[in-house]
Amino acid sequence: MNENHTVSVTQALQRLVDESLASRLWNRDATLWPKPSHGGDPASKTLGWLDLPIRLSMLAAQFSDLHSQLLSDGFTDVVVLGMGGSSMTPLTLSSIFGESNSASDDHPTIRLHALDTVNPTTVSNITAELDLSKTLFLVSSKSGTTVEPLTLEAHFRAVMANTVGSSMNRKNFVALTDPGTPLADRARAGEFGTWVSTPVDVGGRFSALSTFGMMPAAAIGINIRAFAESAVRMAHRCQVDSTENPGLALAAFLASNALGGRDKVTLITSDEYSVFGMWVDQLLAESTGKNGKGLIPITGEPVLTLDDFASDRQFVVLKSKNDDKRVNHTIFTLRNSDHPVFVIEPPTDDIHEISGEFFRWQFATTAASSLMDIYPFDQPDVESAKLKSRELISDPSVAIEGISLDAALDQIKSESSPRYVAITAFLPESPEVTAAFSELRKWVSTQTGMATTFGYGPRYLHSTGQLYKGGPQNALVLGFVSGKYDHLAVPDEAYTFGHLIEAQAGGDFAVMAEGGQTVLTIKIEGDIIDELMTAIRTLDKN
Repeated sequence: MNENHTVSVTQALQRLVDESLASRLWNRDATLWPKPSHGGDPASKTLGWLDLPIRLSMLAAQFSDLHSQLLSDGFTDVVVLGMGGSSMTPLTLSSIFGESNSASDDHPTIRLHALDTVNPTTVSNITAELDLSKTLFLVSSKSGTTVEPLTLEAHFRAVMANTVGSSMNRKNFVALTDPGTPLADRARAGEFGTWVSTPVDVGGRFSALSTFGMMPAAAIGINIRAFAESAVRMAHRCQVDSTENPGLALAAFLASNALGGRDKVTLITSDEYSVFGMWVDQLLAESTGKNGKGLIPITGEPVLTLDDFASDRQFVVLKSKNDDKRVNHTIFTLRNSDHPVFVIEPPTDDIHEISGEFFRWQFATTAASSLMDIYPFDQPDVESAKLKSRELISDPSVAIEGISLDAALDQIKSESSPRYVAITAFLPESPEVTAAFSELRKWVSTQTGMATTFGYGPRYLHSTGQLYKGGPQNALVLGFVSGKYDHLAVPDEAYTFGHLIEAQAGGDFAVMAEGGQTVLTIKIEGDIIDELMTAIRTLDKN
């Protein structure tokens, strides 16, 4: 990092220390940020996440027998039905701990799935894959009204009623929600095997260490006490008004670089932490992407060369103790090229250290928001897309119009940074499709120098969607939809899963365009992998 970057970050960090930001944050000082948007919760009702590390020991005791009890009851799978904050942590942990918790003949275990889509193909596939009688569904929604998990719940209840009998429905479903929500009321009325209360003073994207993240973790046998130890250590280090505070140090780096024009926060991780980027996506984008400002998270990016990185980038590297040479070489190369680089190395190679990283990033995001004059605890632009989607779902005959993939990519070739390309895909998720979009991201960056983001819909609506609608209006959005969604029935509704996901795509694309973003909609009629690779090869020849 060159001298100017270093001075800027050092000054920002010293300002945070001089203004006692850490002490004021722990004292719940709402004057650290501007006021919330109309209808947004005040800071006093959103800072419970600061206490979650201490509360973890209680959760560890509460869920100490959960894994063994589920095995004893014959469960083989746990499926989280949720969106955004209620599903992102289970999704992250299922990836990070997947292999370490693998089953064997003498050590049976439970598989964890996070289902955060209403794509009919994906829903049908997982329905066929699971033995529903041996599956526990965690219906997770802070508000108790989130359309996706409630729609998925209705689907699985209906399928179970037709296959294993309606008597199974109650014990196979658990409600995770705040007290007083419609979902909690249904649980109290006996529709669920149990209701697990979630903390009212913790927002969704700050809930990693709450019941939303820790009950699914405990269900598959993850050691919550080890999580508590790491999280408490990090929280303690983040309490001091000192340049040694790890949360303040990251905050100063993020904010000072963004205010200096480097708002593309590029996260590079070791292989074991790769999915952590999706969690960071939501935290940064939804917390800071509003009022024309924002930290733009660039995660899951393909391997690029230095020539592909424009001057709008800052880099954060999350590495492990036993890291491969690739990550270390990347750090060396970026620093020698005067790119700002912040390196995070957990104190041990124990993967339970990820709980400390959850806390570090939450603390840093709120502190960086203070420096950037952003209120981090609301999401004022999310509701607009929901309203538009409801309009479209009421008339399923309205179809999304699109342009050809060739035409969209040809237009991209004429663009450059500080714009970035946001790729959204309302398509079935698979490793193969993700790899194909990774090739598209690489093509965009090598051709134009622009950074890229990528997210499946509707997942991104509860993550980077706030940034795309409320943040800087310099995104070029490539919105991919299918021309042939399956019309899997939604119980007790006039519309299908296909109608729902198409309405979500159309509603979000329309609102982004109305807000000033350039949105190019591409309708895929055939095989997405073939179409992507053919278009890239064709343009490379021209």
